[in-house]
Amino acid sequence: MLKLFFYTLLVFLQSHIIQDIDKQEVSNLLNNEVVVIDVRTNKEFKEGNIETSFNLDFQKREFIDSLDKLDKNKEYLIYCASGNRSLKASHIMKSLGFKIIYNYKKGYKDWIKD
Repeated sequence: MLKLFFYTLLVFLQSHIIQDIDKQEVSNLLNNEVVVIDVRTNKEFKEGNIETSFNLDFQKREFIDSLDKLDKNKEYLIYCASGNRSLKASHIMKSLGFKIIYNYKKGYKDWIKD
């Protein structure tokens, strides 16, 4: 029973590592020292991207190795086209030990609207 309590507590405490954010929150974070990662393909990235972002293609074999080389104590904003790949990437980052991850839940398609 005590073991279950600690596992539940651990899940609760870790749940704030990944934070889903919207367009306004992305705009606010761009003014801070957050690292912005676009996990779309290189082709998608070249067609347009969020300022200051760099590309790590989620579909490439070396994706996890590239993530593992990053400073896990920095804050990261992750986005893709619609939020699916970025959410998966965020969970991978969490499993690698990253501390603060912001997932742009609607992605680049939402960013270029308006």
